[in-house]
Amino acid sequence: MKGRVRPLIFGEYPGIKNKIGWISLGRFPTPVEPLTGSGPGNIWIKRDDKSSVIYGGNKVRKLEFVLADATRKGKDRVVTMGGIGTNHGLATAVFCKRLGMSCTLILFYQPVTSYVRRNLLLFHRYGAELIYAKNMLLAGIDFYTTARLKYPGAYFLYAGGSTALGCLGFVDAAFELKSQVDMGMIPEPRYIVCALGSNGTMAGLSLGCMLAGLDTEVIGVRVAASHIGPIKIASPDAVRDLMLKTYRLLKRTSSNVPELNLTDRPHVMNGYFGDGYGYPTAKGLAAAEFMKQNHGIELDPTYTSKTFAAVLDLAKANPDQPILYWHTYNSVDLSSEVSSVDFHDLPSEFHEFFKQKELPV
Repeated sequence: MKGRVRPLIFGEYPGIKNKIGWISLGRFPTPVEPLTGSGPGNIWIKRDDKSSVIYGGNKVRKLEFVLADATRKGKDRVVTMGGIGTNHGLATAVFCKRLGMSCTLILFYQPVTSYVRRNLLLFHRYGAELIYAKNMLLAGIDFYTTARLKYPGAYFLYAGGSTALGCLGFVDAAFELKSQVDMGMIPEPRYIVCALGSNGTMAGLSLGCMLAGLDTEVIGVRVAASHIGPIKIASPDAVRDLMLKTYRLLKRTSSNVPELNLTDRPHVMNGYFGDGYGYPTAKGLAAAEFMKQNHGIELDPTYTSKTFAAVLDLAKANPDQPILYWHTYNSVDLSSEVSSVDFHDLPSEFHEFFKQKELPV
């Protein structure tokens, strides 16, 4: 499958392509498949884990717009932030390297699992500069102050790539899904369920389904803190704010974008978060084992295992409704790249994460 020639929204809304940059990084459309044998049999999966042969997952769609913007602005370094196992950080490092750009990751602590260790090694493998800021608050302070003094000419990308530009990748994804529905590849979903961390996937899909005319409700399964003090992190209000920013961006760039009412409160499921960001849950681990045994698909403990646990419960409660699980984790085998790095090659402050006992997943 080759990469698409252009995003579908460029065709839907003429004028956008002259004002917003885009670069092909992935292979789209991603497959949509029924998960036969899962619960009551009404679950489908959108395989964004297959979005690239280099590194898959949901970040590829965002980076196609974000890194194009950085390139158009003449930036040669991207600075972003996330947990020590951030998939967004890894995707950014992978595709920055591909485009010949430098990447700096400002990282905060999350519980140490085997997948966190793999990502730390892969950060180094793909040439990222690593800065340890201990916790999310300090990482945010570094991102908005110290790093901007150190790298005055860099492109600063919010955690998760969840900017209005990044969200365009998932507005486009909704049109992609609409075309698959129209071709009879999947019934129109009553619900789309995705992980809710930095808000971009849910915000983009929610806005995109409205624009594409899908009678589908997007549900986010919260896997990150809803707030840090007064700051909204993963919450209905944060999702709606990002939807509004993305919608305004579209309206500014094309007169063909229709009028929408974005006052409805997004649907967020809060009961699957567990003890905190990155902490595995019993239901999540069970869901991951179920998925692996029945479908051969890997889930991670931070995002997708918790999300799929919610999908299973939702499907049982709504047996007559088609439910689409949007799979956001990478499935490209990077084991050879991991094995090529020794943790001693990382900055010394990261060595402790390879010495302490890891959580089971």
